[in-house]
Amino acid sequence: MAIVVSTSSSASTAEQEWLVNQIAHALRNPIFAALVQAEALSLKAGDNESIVRSAHMIQKQLKRLEGNLEEMLLLGRTPKLKIRATDLAAVVETVVEAARQGMLGEPAEVGFDPGSGTAGVMSDADAVRVIVERLLNNAIEHTKPPHAVHVGIDRPSPDAIRLSVVDRGEGIADEIREKIFLPFYPQHAGRPGLGLSVAAKFAHALGGHLEIETTPGEGTAAHCMLPVVHTPNGS
Repeated sequence: MAIVVSTSSSASTAEQEWLVNQIAHALRNPIFAALVQAEALSLKAGDNESIVRSAHMIQKQLKRLEGNLEEMLLLGRTPKLKIRATDLAAVVETVVEAARQGMLGEPAEVGFDPGSGTAGVMSDADAVRVIVERLLNNAIEHTKPPHAVHVGIDRPSPDAIRLSVVDRGEGIADEIREKIFLPFYPQHAGRPGLGLSVAAKFAHALGGHLEIETTPGEGTAAHCMLPVVHTPNGS
């Protein structure tokens, strides 16, 4: 039996967002300074392979921490949207191709159904990209290689577009299902657990919401529901 969890009752509070923003800003400068020092150490090491290897390991972990920090900043800031005519299928396709090339993590086998009627929709391309990247990355992380995931776009009603990311993983455990949109929960494979919180924030900014449909042992479908407003020449 599939169970649906929606952000309509799980959005993070303004107080949580403020706290995340303050923490992220406090960490940004020390992380940048440590990255500079690690790069300098790597250059000074010369032919000392042991030091070079250690410096590269430090750089890798710092860059990972820097990526986590950027997620925190996205969560802590109010999205600044530029609403304009957007081809949603084209935007989503760039994210799908990035996932296939391993730019979102491990290379993944991602199928894509662009649907129809997505050209000329008034939206923000960057915000849509943020949402789909987080949903797709989350699906890839929770499926085994070759990370077979399907992305689709459809129109459940004339005034709505649904962006879906479907995996065939283990589904979401009962004990965490109601908390999946909370910042820093659940954490997975050393990641801070911010992806769904960020995606939900940007979906709400666009006037939409997220729905997570999961079946234990069979997989999870993440749906981003967005309103449709066409330009005069849109389809």
